[in-house]
Amino acid sequence: MRFGSGESSEITSKSYLSTFLWRIFPHIMVQNGFNFSEVRKWNEEYGNTETTTVNFDEKSEFSNRQSRGGTKRTEKTLPGISPFVFGRFLVQNTVLVRLVDVWPDPVELVNVPTILVDMDDELKRMYDDMVYEFQRQIDSRQDGHKLFLPLTSTGIAYPDNPFTFPDVLLKNEEGDRELIWSPTHLPQDRLLNKEKKLREIISGEMAEGRKSIVYVRDTGSSVEGRDVRPRLKKVLEDIGAKVTILDTSSTQTNRRSEWLKKKIENEGYDVVIVSQELVKVGLDLLCTPTLIYYQFSWSLYTINQSSRRSWRIGQDKECRLYYLAYKDSYQEQMAQLIAQKNKAASAINGKVSSDGLSAMLGDDGDLQSMLIKSIKNGTQLKGSTEEWVAASSERARIILSGIGKKKKPSLKEQFVHWVKQQIQSEATSNVLLKKADSILLNIEKGRIDGFISNNGVLEVDLIGAFGFDIVADGAVLSHLVSLERKPATPNTYNLSIFEIDQDKNANNRRKKNSPSDGQLAFSLFE
Repeated sequence: MRFGSGESSEITSKSYLSTFLWRIFPHIMVQNGFNFSEVRKWNEEYGNTETTTVNFDEKSEFSNRQSRGGTKRTEKTLPGISPFVFGRFLVQNTVLVRLVDVWPDPVELVNVPTILVDMDDELKRMYDDMVYEFQRQIDSRQDGHKLFLPLTSTGIAYPDNPFTFPDVLLKNEEGDRELIWSPTHLPQDRLLNKEKKLREIISGEMAEGRKSIVYVRDTGSSVEGRDVRPRLKKVLEDIGAKVTILDTSSTQTNRRSEWLKKKIENEGYDVVIVSQELVKVGLDLLCTPTLIYYQFSWSLYTINQSSRRSWRIGQDKECRLYYLAYKDSYQEQMAQLIAQKNKAASAINGKVSSDGLSAMLGDDGDLQSMLIKSIKNGTQLKGSTEEWVAASSERARIILSGIGKKKKPSLKEQFVHWVKQQIQSEATSNVLLKKADSILLNIEKGRIDGFISNNGVLEVDLIGAFGFDIVADGAVLSHLVSLERKPATPNTYNLSIFEIDQDKNANNRRKKNSPSDGQLAFSLFE
């Protein structure tokens, strides 16, 4: 049985791993003092259990007319297991294999350093006012500690949507919703700096013929007005990108891969905007080799799982990961937290799987807790762009330096674009794209009439090649691949020719198939 690094730790929250160990290694479970029915004991010793205690009184928001107070305890099993499980139960029975160990010819996964974008001046002023107002109420209110959670949530989300962001309310002890902060909205026609940077990335990827996924967190599913997807869709469509949105209503869960492939390959979409939660497990994004994190999930496990969706066996394109965050904001601090935790996980776990360790340690939701802790302690977590760039690969630095610059398409990209524009038959187009490398080699050597490479620019003259400018797809295919056709070579056989001497006395034999005197016979098997 095979367990993925992250998925195996995720399912242990439902005690599947203990059941698996009982089926495969019952003697180890007995040696460690477990009985098959002791699921609770397993969860308490090796699981990740959250216990919530609520004290009821007559003035509490949880009270009702019949309530006389009391205490309620609830337990919830969360994803994550103790690291001791690996050393005690798994290490002696496990073979650790990386994806690259079983991938014959893996493509490169380029992890581009986090791109920190300066806020617009007006947005920065509004953001600072928001933080000040939250801090003032945290210090002045008796229940101010309850505002740290909405402070971090608002501080992360508001800069990405200062157009429709809703009021922040807090439920007080009387059960009423109290206004904490009312945002100032910018006009809809304003283009933010982060949106400009996203446009630059998408434009560059489109110029190379690459398809992209844009990851977001705010989809408006819980709070109306926080959905950033319609805004991003319009921002990207204004530069000529064909954009669609994948959500829970788009298609069935088990058909999301098919839906994406249809949109990208058959309908020609350039960008798909989607929540990380929808694609973190069980989905391959082979048709979209570029993944862009416009927003971060609170779960490090979700981030790491979603970042590998396109880097899968069968991928033949370079995979790229982009991360965007506003400078001097909680977004920057969150990016630094992600970098720190992944660096620590890599130090402990090597390159086997940082997401697997994150899932094992139960990191779901932990990023927000760490951010709140840093705010309470007055710690400013600042990421160093220079440090991140220095630690990245040479390829990542090249891609980072090329963002926003006009790229000259390669000869192959020009040929692919020409084929998609001129060839109507899908079958003919597929053959031409499959043979693109050999066709371009002949074009560069000047062997194909009407097709010329002039200083890296593909020039096509159909009249020069065919005598007229309207040519059937089949004729174009025959013209471009004619040099690849090999003339048929005649097959030779070793034949023995001999004369049959008929037996005169065998008159009683059937003469239907017997050769006559002097007739030649051929033997193909001697």
